[in-house]
Amino acid sequence: MTESAEIASYPSERRNSQGSGELPSVEYGLIRAHLFASLVTLVLSVLFGILVATKFTFPEFLGGHGWLTWGRLRYNHTQGIFFGWLGNAFLAFLYYAVPRLANRPVLSRKLGWFLFCIWNFAVVLPGWVLVAAGFSQPLEWAEFPLVVDAFVVLAFILMVFEFVLPFLKARLSDLYVSAWYIIGGIIFTMLAYPVGNFVPELVPGARGAAFSGLWIHDAVGLYVTPFALAIAYYVIPATTRRPIFSHFLSMVGFWVLFFIYPLNGTHHYVYSAIPMAAQKGAIVASAYLGMDVTLVVTNLLLSLRGSSGIASKDVPLRFVWFGVVSYLLVGLQGSVQALMPVNRIIHFTDWVIGHSHLAMIGFASFIALGGIAHLWQRIPGTRYNERMMNWSFWLLAVGLALMVTDLTIAGLVEAQVWQSSAPWIDSVRAIGSYWLVRTLSGLPILAGFILFWTSLVTGPKLSEATISETRRLTSEDVAAFEDGSAASHEFSLTGWLSHAHVIAFGAGVGFFALSFLVLAVLPGKELADEIKQVAPVTMPTLTASEQRGRVIYGREGCAYCHTQQVRSLAADVRRFGAPTEAWETKYDYPQLWGTRRIGPDLSREFNLHPRDWQLTHLYNPRFVVRDSVMPPYPWLFSGSANQPTQEGLDLLAYLQSLGRARQLSGFERQPLASSVHAATADMAMPNEASARATPPSVPIAMRGGYNASAPVLHPASNPADLQEEVSRGGTLFAANCASCHGSAGKGDGRASASLLPKPANLTAARFSDERLSSVLWNGITGSAMPPWRQLPTEDLRALVAYIDSLHVASAAPSTQESTTPGQAKSLFAAACASCHGDTGAGNGPAAGVLAPSPTNFHLKKPTEERAWEVLENGVPGTAMAPWQSQLSADQRHALVEFVRSLYGTPQENSGQ
Repeated sequence: MTESAEIASYPSERRNSQGSGELPSVEYGLIRAHLFASLVTLVLSVLFGILVATKFTFPEFLGGHGWLTWGRLRYNHTQGIFFGWLGNAFLAFLYYAVPRLANRPVLSRKLGWFLFCIWNFAVVLPGWVLVAAGFSQPLEWAEFPLVVDAFVVLAFILMVFEFVLPFLKARLSDLYVSAWYIIGGIIFTMLAYPVGNFVPELVPGARGAAFSGLWIHDAVGLYVTPFALAIAYYVIPATTRRPIFSHFLSMVGFWVLFFIYPLNGTHHYVYSAIPMAAQKGAIVASAYLGMDVTLVVTNLLLSLRGSSGIASKDVPLRFVWFGVVSYLLVGLQGSVQALMPVNRIIHFTDWVIGHSHLAMIGFASFIALGGIAHLWQRIPGTRYNERMMNWSFWLLAVGLALMVTDLTIAGLVEAQVWQSSAPWIDSVRAIGSYWLVRTLSGLPILAGFILFWTSLVTGPKLSEATISETRRLTSEDVAAFEDGSAASHEFSLTGWLSHAHVIAFGAGVGFFALSFLVLAVLPGKELADEIKQVAPVTMPTLTASEQRGRVIYGREGCAYCHTQQVRSLAADVRRFGAPTEAWETKYDYPQLWGTRRIGPDLSREFNLHPRDWQLTHLYNPRFVVRDSVMPPYPWLFSGSANQPTQEGLDLLAYLQSLGRARQLSGFERQPLASSVHAATADMAMPNEASARATPPSVPIAMRGGYNASAPVLHPASNPADLQEEVSRGGTLFAANCASCHGSAGKGDGRASASLLPKPANLTAARFSDERLSSVLWNGITGSAMPPWRQLPTEDLRALVAYIDSLHVASAAPSTQESTTPGQAKSLFAAACASCHGDTGAGNGPAAGVLAPSPTNFHLKKPTEERAWEVLENGVPGTAMAPWQSQLSADQRHALVEFVRSLYGTPQENSGQ
């Protein structure tokens, strides 16, 4: 570009400084400080992420203390990337680029150091410490506690003064597009952050979720994306010495981003209780956003046309190119997965986690790394190791490709299992190997980041000649921006069009406000009206203990594994029960709907598991679910599952309250009044009967020891087929039953010490096929035995065959008879019939209110040793009391023989 063309492009106030080769002062000290902070926090955040991933494969790894538990590390991983790494990297680049783009220095060096201290010593470091200590918010991308959020808002206000004011002293129509992205990113994030972080604490449940959904996407769309694109639009022309393909298209892409992006956040809650109009609006906005991403990426890639040689040799430019291509993939993927037919399948799965990593590493981090490497070569007194930088690129690219591919496939596998009737734990087992690959893929990523850092402190030191040449070429960098900016004059005619950028900025602020109006305020009002109309007047609030437990649930990251949101989908309804209604969340400050399912949804946990199971599960989940990846919480106990601390009891109280209001209100028996359940093919609610069907994880009470609705599963009669069933049943038993019943079925599994009643000793009785079938199908209410009707019938039959094989015939009964059969029957009627029934069928007058229900001796024949033990000691955790002091030894012997003689005889008056 000639000097005359350069002068024609820019105002006279820039002419003098550029003609003399002078540049505004640049705060290199602040650049170095933010770069050092960004790389330190980057490595720490990646280490947090690797620890989080490792815990999926080794759940008890570093699991003895709350500071290192999965949930708190996960919070610090995401917030460390968001604030520590990207925040510092973006600030470093702003200190380098703003003086060049505005032709003016930043406002104040002292203000810059104050901002540095606020960002790192009032936001990142205390945020990490507070989260690790148990003070946090259970909200996606808003995990730092409110006291830290206040400093974040303060930091963005300071950024307005430090970086935006220099631009306002120039003509807005002459600003290069990078400047617009910087201005937009700072101002719109300053406006969006308080809404996404403070409002959910003030607006409960579904209404608060609408605001949370907006921030989940605004965090990426109004903070990460603008700064990353500002870097891309800067580095590409500065490196190639050519203007961008079209300044006009760059401005169109900029304004479409800020017009559309705030409108698509609710697509995280498709099929939820949020009004369907808001959901569909977000889906449409997501589709338009994909078009905008395509436009921006096309403009950037066309700006690289003819520069393949430079891109292959210049590693910083290659980082930026990779980030731009990743942006295209992320944008199109985001638009597609927002569509209802796709969302219903992949939402909550690891697919979304892969999408997030592609966005935050592939797009944002690669471009940030490219920007850092680009400016580092232009800072006096630096070192630069190009070979190590090249290795860094390839390690990061390979590691990221492996991770995203692995998580995408894992998400599809999870979705397939969830659409079936298989037990939830099967989805965890199905992707265990994928989680291991995910952890391993993090190692080259960590190595790549470390090498990147190393490349900036090793290698040859830039010579004075190189520094002078860099400074001289800086004016050429600006000239490239000027040439692109000049293109805008083709569209900037006289009159009011000269103020088009001001008008557009005002429109952007208007659209930003519109997004909160149409996707949060108006849906919130509609939800408030619905809640007022539908919510039971007797709906109880949480007790003080339950409220404390809710805080513990949030601080430990439970909402990042378990949703509290049954979506209006057939697969969700079949598995968990009726969809979550807005009124159920009216007291939830903040909402805990969640955005991922590693464990099952907990919205209907009330009366699903007994107290002893819950405590054992919290103490060590693998005591009751062998292949669980949930972390243990030993700091909530005093040495054993039987000794919970007050915090453990509080968390238990909260878990047992989930779904209580709906079940106690009788809401299931009333017409569904929610306005959000549109009659679409994807949603389950048009068929209310299907919404009220008993989920397979819910136990069904049985009176008399069996339920006629359960299929009777008879093992094969052919010896060869029977042996095959027994073998398969043994494998199923080891995977699903041995943690409670023990590997040999003797009731001595790892969980047995803390469960009441104790798991059954399956070798100490003979069970009829009807009894085993009913128990496997319905579970046993009042005990930790869950139903297993999610399993295929063939698997249940194999379990029946295996359990049958465990029974060992006891020795022949004693021939000594001190009482006659008639006397034994009279004794049974006097002592046992009130519970077990006159005929021993488990249907006595008291049976209906007892859980577990009394034994039906026609379906279960205990061994002589087991029957004698029960009469002497009772069965702790049940209504069966010891009879050692009330009955003589002869009478107990008589009862033992009598109840054993009932097995297999016809049942009379069973009540079934």
